Amino acid sequence: MDSAIPNHANDEPPPAAVPMTVPITTAQYETLVSSGTFENTSGQTELIHGRIVHMNPQGPEHADPIDHLNEWSFEQVGRRFTIRIEKLILLVGQHSCPEPDIVWATRRRYSQRHPHPDEVHLLIEVSKSSVRFDRTEKMQLYAEAGIPEYWQIDIAEKTVTVHRDPHQQRYRSIQTYEQSDIIGPLCLPDAQLAIASLFTPDR
Repeated sequence: MDSAIPNHANDEPPPAAVPMTVPITTAQYETLVSSGTFENTSGQTELIHGRIVHMNPQGPEHADPIDHLNEWSFEQVGRRFTIRIEKLILLVGQHSCPEPDIVWATRRRYSQRHPHPDEVHLLIEVSKSSVRFDRTEKMQLYAEAGIPEYWQIDIAEKTVTVHRDPHQQRYRSIQTYEQSDIIGPLCLPDAQLAIASLFTPDR
């Protein structure tokens, strides 16, 4: 009598054989940053939803609007907010440490920790190669964190999309402005920005 030969062709692999992705926590990421892990890395590195995301280095077309926004922010704000340029904000609940191009934060010293979402009053991202990412995953990230106002500047289209009234993973108010428009943030309405000034060619 022949012995039965088991057929394992349709058997599910044991759980230990299934690859797992373990997200990095904000504390672990901050440890990596503090230890200098990314110091020699070209471009920008961020923690987004528990994974490390690397962005391309900025070209002049990308860097120039950031420089202009930097100057405009300091001219308008005075000592009412702390202006942070390409520095971390801490979104623990979203397992994220993004580095927005511009943040207007509650005025204080941040020598011991990065700003929390309730200390961020205006957040600006300038987008060139990252337009889709900034309009989708980052928008959802900032809305979920409760960031009250997020401006996404599209270099190619020469527009500014203003996101306000966060609810869950969306903003209930989204409006795109053209070069002929002038905008101001909710936290300081008198701080007017002419959108055309962001895209003024070299003189």
